[in-house]
Order: sequence, then structure tokens, then C-alpha cells
Amino acid sequence: RIPNYFTIHGLWPDSQGGELNYCNRKALYTSLTDEIFDRRNKHWPDLFLRESDAQGKQKFWRHEYIKHGTCCSDLFNETQFFDLALVLNDRFDLVKTFESHGIIPLSSHTVQKFEKTIRS
Repeated sequence: RIPNYFTIHGLWPDSQGGELNYCNRKALYTSLTDEIFDRRNKHWPDLFLRESDAQGKQKFWRHEYIKHGTCCSDLFNETQFFDLALVLNDRFDLVKTFESHGIIPLSSHTVQKFEKTIRS
């Protein structure tokens, strides 16, 4: 179930360089159905579950929302938090960015080169 394209792992808010986690452990997560699930699952999959189990469980997204999404709930509700990650994923094509800087699949590069490319 490993895709051959970049996927989202998370959207992590911070406060002036300080990481924010678990701002509301009691928050509820709303399970998804149908087309919203399909879009999120394509770009932000749970790589540890079979696709057939992913819709019923949604543990990864629940974890990401409780750990990170609740820390920006004054700006975004749950749906907006996940939608923002998908919009950012669509806006920034990492494969094209890497290719334009000479980073291509099956070639070796330093972590520093990846970091410099992403920051540019």
C-alpha cells in the first residue's frame, strides 16, 4: 500500500518555532464517508492499514487531528484543518520542485540538498 508519489504525513502548527501538541485531548474527531474520505485517503493515507480497513478505522487522521489540529482550532475547524493540508499538498508539487533542482528518483543526495530545495 505504499504509493509511488508523495503523500501528506501531517500539518503541524507551531508557535514561533515551538512545537504545539495535544492542545485538546478531549476533542472529538468526525469520521468520514464517501468522496471526502476517498480524496483524503489518496493524499493522506494510513500506510499501516489495508485500504479496505482504512475507512472504518481512520485512527491515523484521528491521531493527527487530536495531536496537531486541536492546536489551531481557533483558526480552523476540523474540516478546514484537513482541507488546508490538502490545498497545500496540491499547491506544492514536490516532485517538480526536486526535479528542477536536479533531484531525481533513484539518485543519491544529501539531506541538506533536500532541505535547501524545499526552502527555496
